[in-house]
Amino acid sequence: MMQNSPGSDFSRSAPKWLRHVGLQSWLFIGILLMTAVILVILATLNEIVTPLIISLLFAILSRPLVDWLEQHKVSRSLATVLTMVLILIITTGLIAIIIKGVWQQAPEIGYQLRAGWVSLQISLLQFNIQLPSVNTVSTELSSALPTIFEGLFALLSSTVTTLIGLFVGLYFGAFILFFLLRDTAQIETWIAQRISLNPQVGTAIVKDAGHTVLTYFRGTGLTALITSMVVAVPLVILKVPLVGAILILYFFTSFIPYLGAWIAGAFAVLIALGAGGVQTALIILAAVIISNGALQAIVSSWALGSLLKIHPLVIFLVTIIAGMVGGILSMILAVPITAIVLQVAVRLRLEGVFSETGAKLPVAQQN
Repeated sequence: MMQNSPGSDFSRSAPKWLRHVGLQSWLFIGILLMTAVILVILATLNEIVTPLIISLLFAILSRPLVDWLEQHKVSRSLATVLTMVLILIITTGLIAIIIKGVWQQAPEIGYQLRAGWVSLQISLLQFNIQLPSVNTVSTELSSALPTIFEGLFALLSSTVTTLIGLFVGLYFGAFILFFLLRDTAQIETWIAQRISLNPQVGTAIVKDAGHTVLTYFRGTGLTALITSMVVAVPLVILKVPLVGAILILYFFTSFIPYLGAWIAGAFAVLIALGAGGVQTALIILAAVIISNGALQAIVSSWALGSLLKIHPLVIFLVTIIAGMVGGILSMILAVPITAIVLQVAVRLRLEGVFSETGAKLPVAQQN
């Protein structure tokens, strides 16, 4: 009879590659489960998580100003208050620009979009596309627009619950931002102590994160500015109306990776179609394709440099998944957060956090 031995165990008798694949599969399943749990928790605590993320972003972007004021003999608390007031002024100004440039021209935008849709219907007839199908789509879109606008309006201010949630979110955000800016050094030290790191390492990690966010949004903004000018030139030359509204929409939607600029480009093409006909629309379409294609890739690569050492496919998947889970805000923050996570992982690996010897090092230093 064959005697049982450790060598006859199935796990040992299985090929090495199969054991390796099995182990990696279980690790992958564990990561998926952990990710699902984290997403559920974040969704449950959305009213706290969203202000926290936004405040953290503002803190990273505005910390250099607070540090500069402190170096010029301004107390940290006063510097924090002055910085928050400046953030409020800038944010209010941007909202005013958007409202003046887009919202106040809503009737004209609606008229031009309807004219563009009619021109599109006429153009499609030349390709034997049945008009009823186009009319059906137009009717569905027209009927959906009031619902969409009502939903957006309700989302912002039409209900008491939403208003309360908005003010609570603003309060939480301002409260969190104040302490993130004022107590930056203490927070860095506390985080470093929790993971048994030298405080200087925690400071370096925070500086890396700040540099990543600043570089990303500065590079993205510069890319949006340059690419929008490529679309602006033919718009002005061809005397397409609502150039200001188109450029405002084009610039701000460019911060949504992959999708934002194309949405604004479609808006520009439809306006051009209604105002100048098919020829004008084709010229604007060509400008949009050039702007959002090779030019955007070249300018973005130059503006961001070697910051995002991430494969484009990973960026695409991260952006889409973030949008499905958390909406537009998550899409905007997905790429810089991914870059930060990878940078932190590299630094922690260099510090030996992920190795057994590195984990025991702080204990040995205490003896």
